[in-house]
Amino acid sequence: MSTTAPWNDDHFIAGDLALDFANTVYRRTPDLGRDLLDSTDALAGWLDHAGLLSSVDLDDSTLDEARELRGLLWRILDEQKDGRALPTEALAGLFGVARHHLDGGVAVAADGSATPLTAKGACSALAIQGIRLALSPHARPVRTCDRCGWFFLDTSRGRRRRWCSMQTCGNQAKAARYRSTHP
Repeated sequence: MSTTAPWNDDHFIAGDLALDFANTVYRRTPDLGRDLLDSTDALAGWLDHAGLLSSVDLDDSTLDEARELRGLLWRILDEQKDGRALPTEALAGLFGVARHHLDGGVAVAADGSATPLTAKGACSALAIQGIRLALSPHARPVRTCDRCGWFFLDTSRGRRRRWCSMQTCGNQAKAARYRSTHP
């Protein structure tokens, strides 16, 4: 039985759709949390809330491909945020996912943005966005949350943002710090 999380705006806080997709687990650190892509319905709900596709039927192979894509993004983004060279096998895998459904599954605009036309094309569109993010790093650096490990673009003035969201992890961290100093 699926424990599908209802997707809401709190799941889309990263500032980039590829990062939001990479964040489809309850947490990444200190231990890997529950997978929020636990069913084809959960993936369809995420695609709908993200504005990529609505009312789409997915099969298990698309869910498997989406999870594989997420793993590739994790490997690339973890290296990129730490300033290390991108892992070539993960980057090649990302190109493979992007290429897989280009014939009729996704439309690519002149500016390089990708729009999925089919359920399978959604993974290609997300992979294209991931490639753009990896090869043309944003002026705002990719960071990970100190508490849950979710990725986000650091949009803070001093580029010192520590949490994915002040409403969740930021409040938890501040409450924990207060409790530790006020017994």
